[in-house]
Amino acid sequence: MSAGPGQSDFMEQIRREKGEKRPRHVLDSSLTSKKSQRRKRRKKTSTAMKSIIPPTHSVKKDLRGKKQPKKRHLDSSEEEKDPPVKIKKEDPGGSGGPSGVWPTGSGSTTSTTIRERLRFQHVLGRGAYGEVVLAEDTATCQQFAVNVIRKKALLAEVEMADVMVEHRVLQLTIGSPFLVHAEFAFQTKTHVLLGLEYLSCGDLDQLLQSKGRLDVNSTRFYAAEMVCGIQHLHAKGIIHRDLKPENILVAETGHVKITDFGLALENMHGDRTATDHAGTEGYIAPEMDAGEEYNAAVDWFSFGVIMNKMITGEREYKPKLFNESTSGAKNIILQLLKKNPAKRLGVNRNIRKHLFFQLIDWDSGILKSSKPQHLQPFHLDAVEAAEAKDFRPSAKDQAMFRGFSFSNLKTLLDSGFTTTRASSPPEPP
Repeated sequence: MSAGPGQSDFMEQIRREKGEKRPRHVLDSSLTSKKSQRRKRRKKTSTAMKSIIPPTHSVKKDLRGKKQPKKRHLDSSEEEKDPPVKIKKEDPGGSGGPSGVWPTGSGSTTSTTIRERLRFQHVLGRGAYGEVVLAEDTATCQQFAVNVIRKKALLAEVEMADVMVEHRVLQLTIGSPFLVHAEFAFQTKTHVLLGLEYLSCGDLDQLLQSKGRLDVNSTRFYAAEMVCGIQHLHAKGIIHRDLKPENILVAETGHVKITDFGLALENMHGDRTATDHAGTEGYIAPEMDAGEEYNAAVDWFSFGVIMNKMITGEREYKPKLFNESTSGAKNIILQLLKKNPAKRLGVNRNIRKHLFFQLIDWDSGILKSSKPQHLQPFHLDAVEAAEAKDFRPSAKDQAMFRGFSFSNLKTLLDSGFTTTRASSPPEPP
């Protein structure tokens, strides 16, 4: 029996309260969307985890909409490359220097080889599907934030969309120093492990909580790096959909990097649009909130909210919070928060040419310094043994994770470790 209008509304409310979201689907002139029956729930995580954790652990509030009007198109002129940035001499803040960690390997290694190289140190945080652990590569002394995810938890969710989307997107972020990179992934019989750059200085939200708000120069610097990261994603056909201060990590060098790609949409080139809702309340663009079709313009709206919070300390735009020294920031924020996505800066006109960024040299980077963060011991063998007691994945279950492993670890050959350029990794032990 089909549910009546009242019952449908009631069930809709229940789904919202549980944090469930609509399945992803994309529309374009040659593609017809299909409804999926998948449903997911998310659990909250600790603050420590939010700053480094991949999207399967992020706290997200997914909303629903109503109608689906006409499509809107992205300006293809925005699909440009993103060299590092530097504040010119007129704008104090530091001296020139390299930025970020640049992975050099392109092949994949066996799970055993990667595991042998890692020394697990501290648990950085725990979430719904596992924990994030600080690990060190014994060959290079490089540190990583390793997301240790239980296969049992993923399989219980019926689908692994968020984990696999992030797995794919992270392999496309290497071209930008302002996006978090994955250095490797491998699997054991009971877990999948995803190794990310370790950024020890927290996130932009924590920075704003400690400072209240940022000065114009600091806002300009961080905003310019975010622009580079967002444009790199859009050039690859990726819409982030959950840009917020918690997903902007701060590196020891003072640079920022965008993270958390679990709600990203892929292959969003040309006139493709989407209609499902995802993201965090307060940062969602009006067209998505209204249930309309949308494109990459939703990321520029979220970016405008982030800039507004950096300058004023508030998410909501309030003209009275701006003064004479922040008038330039006020103008660019207004352009980013336009309700009409076709007129929104970033889609309409090149955001790099806005007056607010006139002091930015888009061709080089700058270094700053910051303090690292903190700890809790971890042993993968013990975690594996405990999980294996009540979880014995079948060959069919293991097949779901085929092709997960890869590696960008440096100096593999120089360190005496064997590499394997197989299209898919061997079966876990």
